[in-house]
Amino acid sequence: MSQSRPPSPMLSVPEKKTAAAELFRDRHFFNSASFSDIRDARAALSAATPNPQDQAPAFRRALLLRYHRLLFSARDDPCAFDETLAFTWHDAFRPHLRHASASLRFEKAALVFNVGAASSRIATAVVRETEGGVKAACAEFQRAAGAFRAVGEMMEGEEGATVDMSPQAALMLERLMLAQAQECCFERALAAGTSPAACSKVARQAALYYDEAYAALVAPPLQNHFERSWVSQIQLKAAQFNAEACYRYAIELHEKTEIGEEITRLQVGINAIVDAKRTARGAPGPLYDSASKLEQDMNRSLERAVNENNRIYLIRSPAAKSLAPLPAASLVRPASLSEILDAKTENGPQPSETSALRL
Repeated sequence: MSQSRPPSPMLSVPEKKTAAAELFRDRHFFNSASFSDIRDARAALSAATPNPQDQAPAFRRALLLRYHRLLFSARDDPCAFDETLAFTWHDAFRPHLRHASASLRFEKAALVFNVGAASSRIATAVVRETEGGVKAACAEFQRAAGAFRAVGEMMEGEEGATVDMSPQAALMLERLMLAQAQECCFERALAAGTSPAACSKVARQAALYYDEAYAALVAPPLQNHFERSWVSQIQLKAAQFNAEACYRYAIELHEKTEIGEEITRLQVGINAIVDAKRTARGAPGPLYDSASKLEQDMNRSLERAVNENNRIYLIRSPAAKSLAPLPAASLVRPASLSEILDAKTENGPQPSETSALRL
């Protein structure tokens, strides 16, 4: 029976692009001793490259964090009567849409969004074939989750912003990053030979996070705002981890000779994958391959369980709707804003040390 699986593709968030902003010492930052540094740091964000994605994400994040720290030396609220100030940021997923505001809160929220985006890029670039790699990716995804949660809180009451800065988008991106961090924990648990019951709990929580992200993606205002490949990948990941939870739980049931429930759990998981593969168009090929491999493993287990039941146990399988929800265990959390913005925590927050081995 297959225990481990190769790492599957993860999603990273593109950075928001920004236009140059003309700043004046006497009006906008008159009480700031670091005005020149603020102006230069702001210019570096908009002029360094036409496409922020062309820069290394760690370098990009350092630029963003430096500018954000400098802003704290500026006055909190620009003069309301001055119409010359405008911070312009484009929607990360629909760059032709943009929003301009004189609000420093909006400026800081956009910076934190991009810190989260850079952290997600760092995480997806990590090679997760080793324990060190999977831990590093997990930490960065938690940092990204905290950044997007903070954006939602910072944007409360801000009107007219682009969809990517809406409360719904912030929550969806937070849940997606937590899902991917939890997926890293699942990979780590499998590699460590953790018990099937514990692996099932970790997989179930990953599925719940992916389910929440998917539900937000297919409802207004996010509906039709994201690329179809994003929606399909998250949909297929939700189904895959629901199936993984069923599969690992079924292994435990088989060891306890609870064959009737084992058969039903396997059927539920297989149906989840089959349904998602039929409707999730545009997801990466390696993800389809991973889901298909899991489906094959589950079908083999189902065939074995059915044969043993017919020969030995003759137990009636319960109806799927009569089964209790599988237990879940979260091993991740969003990083705090202080962890995200602290220059000394460049490696990001570490995932909970509550090991899946002790679940």
